[in-house]
Amino acid sequence: MKNYISNILKNCSKLELIYWWILRLLMIYGIIKSLIFGDKYLGSSQPLQMAANLVGMFAYEIIQLFPKNNRLRTFSPYFQNITCLGFFLGSFCGAFLNWYYVVPGFDKALHAFGTAEAVFIGYEYVAATQRKYKTSCHAEIAVLCALGLGFVLSTAWELFEFTYDQFFGGDAQHWSYANALASAGGDPNKIFNLFDPVHPDRFSLMDTMGDIVMNFCGAIPMYIILRIKPYLHKGKRDVNREIEEMKK
Repeated sequence: MKNYISNILKNCSKLELIYWWILRLLMIYGIIKSLIFGDKYLGSSQPLQMAANLVGMFAYEIIQLFPKNNRLRTFSPYFQNITCLGFFLGSFCGAFLNWYYVVPGFDKALHAFGTAEAVFIGYEYVAATQRKYKTSCHAEIAVLCALGLGFVLSTAWELFEFTYDQFFGGDAQHWSYANALASAGGDPNKIFNLFDPVHPDRFSLMDTMGDIVMNFCGAIPMYIILRIKPYLHKGKRDVNREIEEMKK
């Protein structure tokens, strides 16, 4: 246990740890408040979903418990800087504070952020795969692979929403305009944030296509950022240099 903790502290900066724990403590606050006072939006499921997201905010610490030959263990702590924020925005801000219906366009903005996050994680995964198989790769190829992985993950989420609605009676894709309108307190402006509500019968299609459009809008900027600054293929974290040194 001592080596486990020291290994985490060695790889993470103090600023990163402070940042992670601020978001985690706010999540814990939301869970406790939901348990004590209940939640008018999600009821008893609110503290459960927040607790599940809180576990996700410890992803870096959790993967350090994996076997040494597991590629995920080589992820840099950078990935948790963005995933921790993603869990916080979706669970605490979106669900607990009800920003999905209070803040115009919040859900769509979160889709863009989520896909940018997926591309970022994809880049970490490509570098981890390089380390596992001791294979060099040009930065541009690695980033292009990350872009593809990001779109795979964002598409998988849309498939999850469809499956949840189709087979488990959910409304993740807002297939019911009446349900979506009721959730928004009867105000159509809170659900039609990007599209004209002139054709409510097309609402489920517009909701899904709106998500896909925003996924694209989030993925491309992150792809460009990583092409400009491929932090795992240059500088002190250059994975190609690490691999060459391992081969010596």
